[in-house]
Amino acid sequence: MQEIAFHAMGCQMMAALDSEDPKARRWLEQVPIWFEDWEEHLSRFRPDSELSQVNAKSGKSSISPLLAEVLGTAQQAQRQSGGLVNPLVLNALEDAGYDRDFAILPDRISRGIQQAPSAVKEELDLDPGHRELTLPPGSRLDLGGVAKGWAADKAAQLLGKQGPTLVDAGGDVAASAPRQDGSPWPIAVADPFHPEEQLDLLLLWSGGVATSGTDYRRWQVNGRWQHHIIDPRSGLPAVTDVLSATVVGPSARSAETGAKTALILGSLDGLHWLDEQPELAGLICLEDGSTITSRGWLEQIWS
Repeated sequence: MQEIAFHAMGCQMMAALDSEDPKARRWLEQVPIWFEDWEEHLSRFRPDSELSQVNAKSGKSSISPLLAEVLGTAQQAQRQSGGLVNPLVLNALEDAGYDRDFAILPDRISRGIQQAPSAVKEELDLDPGHRELTLPPGSRLDLGGVAKGWAADKAAQLLGKQGPTLVDAGGDVAASAPRQDGSPWPIAVADPFHPEEQLDLLLLWSGGVATSGTDYRRWQVNGRWQHHIIDPRSGLPAVTDVLSATVVGPSARSAETGAKTALILGSLDGLHWLDEQPELAGLICLEDGSTITSRGWLEQIWS
């Protein structure tokens, strides 16, 4: 087993390749390079990124194959979530105070929300065949979790050609296949109240795991806590009794969408929604410290 750790997309990243081949190290060293290239297209915090250029331009834009692929993933997430995962929330995020990289975001922001919040109902107008995107007037894109889930899957796919691979993109985890001895990858689900402890231990053969939570990316505006998960129905940070939601799915992309949807919906509706998704299983940690699990969760920790 060989590993590499690095920082990208505002998060700590890790890639593991279950191979003792000397060439494996050279392949692992390519992973940070891939992420750097992806950030040049997908980061809203880089003024020269392709995404920033699209956001600064009104009307129609010709886009790269990479951005078109990730935007296609964003459209799938919007459909899967019934509109609760919407990439057109950048204005709402900035109005809530998340207007710079979280690493340099102050703990407290004195100003209030800049304008009256409103629901984010728009959808992407994407022509993938011609790689053309038209943003609704006044709308701007944030690909955040969608980009991380996509990147975890993409890196696992590319690196997986060299052997069984696990990629952890800041909590969005993708596995290409079981380990060389045929065993699953053990994935600890951290306790948001005691991060050094775990709530459960997943056994991941392949596919993805993702956690969405309001416990990490938090800040205060005029004495009130805000977080980065926007509910498009209100245009504000989601009001929810869920502190974190961890979801297992066939890919990191689908797991990321599932975790965010369950969190926004709240514990009861979120659990019901997960139970209706045959490919997903989830563990929800509530603000009061209790946990609930969807159908199929026990299979993820025992099988």
